[in-house]
Amino acid sequence: MKFLLDFFPIALFFIVYKTIGLYAAIYAMIAATAVQMAIARFQTGKFEKIHVITFGLLVVFGGITLAVKDPAFIMWKVSVLYVVFALALILSMWIGEKTLLQRMLGKEMQLPAQVWRQLTWFWGLGFTGIAIVNAYYVDAALRTRDALFSAATDLNPDIELTELNCASTPVEQLCLAAQQTEESWVNFKLFGTMGLTFALIIVTVIFISKYIKEDKAS
Repeated sequence: MKFLLDFFPIALFFIVYKTIGLYAAIYAMIAATAVQMAIARFQTGKFEKIHVITFGLLVVFGGITLAVKDPAFIMWKVSVLYVVFALALILSMWIGEKTLLQRMLGKEMQLPAQVWRQLTWFWGLGFTGIAIVNAYYVDAALRTRDALFSAATDLNPDIELTELNCASTPVEQLCLAAQQTEESWVNFKLFGTMGLTFALIIVTVIFISKYIKEDKAS
């Protein structure tokens, strides 16, 4: 249930992008993240740090995108967010007596200190990997977008790519490529990040299963 709640704002972003466009999707995601924070506050009695960080970065990068009509900021926000998570995890091994993962999950499961450190490295590198893959999609989308507006100087760069009728432009193939690469990034934002995170969870469960069995047996 928590996994689905965490990805609710991204899912709503995806739906609104497909039906209306990018800028409306940003507004929807900001609102959904605020609702997500409120639900977590109601359930636990406090705001979760991850949600607060996510909301802060979303407001900053999303707000800049809406102000200057440049999707680069909201696109790079994904990589920035996962790098922040990765750094927080890895640096926690040298700050305090417990890693960040152990502080978050230590009440639910008892694991050796070395295992917590291994899991911290695993998730830190995993989040870094997600940030790098996102950067690949962002770079492809922005390079193609820049090429489109450089070739078709009569097009308003503030327009959303989803609003363009590529058949009516003098650079139809470039226009289609720009739309497709931006859509590929949106698809990765939902399915890629969710799929890769789920894969990290599966590997983690398999890795710690033997320790949980040993703990129950003892």
